[in-house]
Amino acid sequence: MKKVMLQFKAQQEQPSLESVKQQFKLSDEAIDKEFGVIETDSTEHLYVVMVDAGQQARIEKILARKAAKHPAEGFFSNPPIKPI
Repeated sequence: MKKVMLQFKAQQEQPSLESVKQQFKLSDEAIDKEFGVIETDSTEHLYVVMVDAGQQARIEKILARKAAKHPAEGFFSNPPIKPI
């Protein structure tokens, strides 16, 4: 499964993996449980999860329907990090 990082603004502090799955209508297989929910900006309440790239178009529609979409919400690639 090819994965991409989804950054989103949380309504509450430190959302659980279950609440993220519900918010974006993700199955257990569509989200990386080992990666978890990582805080990227404590001031703006931004978090990242790793999801199946096949879910991207559907999740983008969910993000587009948000009343106040944060400009940093969206998808980012997940390039491999290797030692130099």
